[in-house]
Amino acid sequence: MKITAAVVGTGSVGLGFSRLLRKRGVEVAGFVTSSRERIAQFSDQAGLPGYTSLTELVAAHPVVNLAVIGNANHQHAASTLEALGLDLHVYCEKPMAPTFAECEAMVAAERASKGSLQVGFEYIHSTMPRRLRALQEQGFFGELLSASCTDSRGHWWSGDPEAPFEKQVKLRRELGGGIIFHCGIHQLDMLRAYFGDFSEVTAFRSGRNALPYYPQDVPDHVLLAMKTADGRTASLEVFHSRAATYYRREPAYHPHWPSVPGHEFRLSLVGTEGSCLADFYGEKIHLFQFDHERKETELVRTEDFAHHPGNELHHDMSGFLERYIEGVAAGRGPLVPSEDALRTMRLAFAAEESIATGRPVVLG
Repeated sequence: MKITAAVVGTGSVGLGFSRLLRKRGVEVAGFVTSSRERIAQFSDQAGLPGYTSLTELVAAHPVVNLAVIGNANHQHAASTLEALGLDLHVYCEKPMAPTFAECEAMVAAERASKGSLQVGFEYIHSTMPRRLRALQEQGFFGELLSASCTDSRGHWWSGDPEAPFEKQVKLRRELGGGIIFHCGIHQLDMLRAYFGDFSEVTAFRSGRNALPYYPQDVPDHVLLAMKTADGRTASLEVFHSRAATYYRREPAYHPHWPSVPGHEFRLSLVGTEGSCLADFYGEKIHLFQFDHERKETELVRTEDFAHHPGNELHHDMSGFLERYIEGVAAGRGPLVPSEDALRTMRLAFAAEESIATGRPVVLG
């Protein structure tokens, strides 16, 4: 099947999707934006015709069969529902939506549609997390018992430091913001892939933020502790208050992330037979094996992933979208069912509830 796409959203993500699709030989019929003022501006940037709804775009281009949704988080649900109502296949950038009811509606709409829904949780499908899952399936770790994950990056007050808070969508929880939905949700999805579903989550945070321009309901540093129904445990610690904010420099500065102090993404997995330390920014996986008879833990080897392109190591959004499109063209469904993405969203909402209440949250 030939794929003809429509892109929803005119921010940097939408522009990136437009360029990626055409670079990979996918025809893009046009884009959708809710702002008529943005149509002329984005048309110049992307070289595509613009429309104010998918319905309008599909009426003008009936061959469109894929919608790639990269607009603001709080607009994901409406755009996805419209696309599935038109029987389009849908790639929706994470997170699904700011409310769990909207997420459920998106999954229900897929069931009633001839199209399919792929949510952009790509970490587990990228090079290094995929290697860890292969080791798990091969039995390297034995029975997986615990995990610890750390994600540290600069703060997320985007653009002009004098801009009003209302412009900081990533920091407004009611619009799907906060550091769990924008950072930690990828790691939550990845941990679920290794452990299955968690039965309880507890959030720990300081009583006040180190960064006073973060709202009180959005911690700049949070620790999540999770456990499964059979007693296995995992933790996720997210920092926005430690690393330098290189991305805001003018002119633009693109550092070599493995060598930038404070920027860190690490994952430790521990099982009955072995363990690992995956340093995603450092591009290495260190593997340890337990010799229970000799009571020794040995470094078996270090696997170096520096020969892979950096964006393939853990954040391979482009490759994930490409594989989904290839599957659609071949008549297959999503790489991961939308019901699985819904379970990741359930865990993220539980984490946010624990942040807000200061209490453990039990997942049904």
